[in-house]
Amino acid sequence: MTPNAKTTRKAGARPPRSGHAPLSVAYLPLNRLKPDPGNARRHSAKQIGQIARSIEAFGFNVPILIDGGGNVVAGHGRLAAARRLGWSEIPAIRLEHLSEAQKRAFMIADNRLAEVAVWDDRLLGEALKALTVVDLDFDIEAIGFEISEIDLRIESLNAAERCNDEPPDPAVAGPSVSRAGDLWRLGPHKLLCGEARDGERSSDPRYCDVILRRWQAATGAMARDEASGFSFDEIAHRRAAETQTPSPASRGRVG
Repeated sequence: MTPNAKTTRKAGARPPRSGHAPLSVAYLPLNRLKPDPGNARRHSAKQIGQIARSIEAFGFNVPILIDGGGNVVAGHGRLAAARRLGWSEIPAIRLEHLSEAQKRAFMIADNRLAEVAVWDDRLLGEALKALTVVDLDFDIEAIGFEISEIDLRIESLNAAERCNDEPPDPAVAGPSVSRAGDLWRLGPHKLLCGEARDGERSSDPRYCDVILRRWQAATGAMARDEASGFSFDEIAHRRAAETQTPSPASRGRVG
């Protein structure tokens, strides 16, 4: 922790009670709401358009947050989207209990804490797939994902399901030709071999061998090691020879 980021709260101390009244939502005219010029978060025209599309599809369901003077604390993108849509008023919650320092800190926290969340790719793929098989009364891109992204997520989910349903490929039995860090050239494509990890079959170097052999069989071409230029079959022969040749240390060892 840096000196400038020291906490002033004593160990074991309870956080103070706010003492302010319960939050309430009020519909306020847009001309009374003022964006904060010091807001470090910037919204592109594309993102504002996405927010506007979402508001059109689902309504203005997340009020913006303002201070006692009508300055926006959180919700700058939603305010800009509402103006783009031509709305005259939007729901807002007034935060009059925050000090100036708390307001600045909360403005950063509101953006940063949402930013550090991650997607569960499988659950997201399942949710997107479920949306595509029902009749929707709104444009699916209102959720913030473009059609190409949705298709890619669903295809990744389908590929993972196919992979889990397939029996182990007998071609992966035994030692692999490929090694972690190998970069193979397959015609105009390249395949980088990663390190094997428990439970991640796609990262096992032996599965690189499967891909390379299947590509060679399908195209009639030879996959080549990017560094040496040797073909996959040549590399296989060389590495097999390496494993059969006794090391210098073992040659001088008496059995």
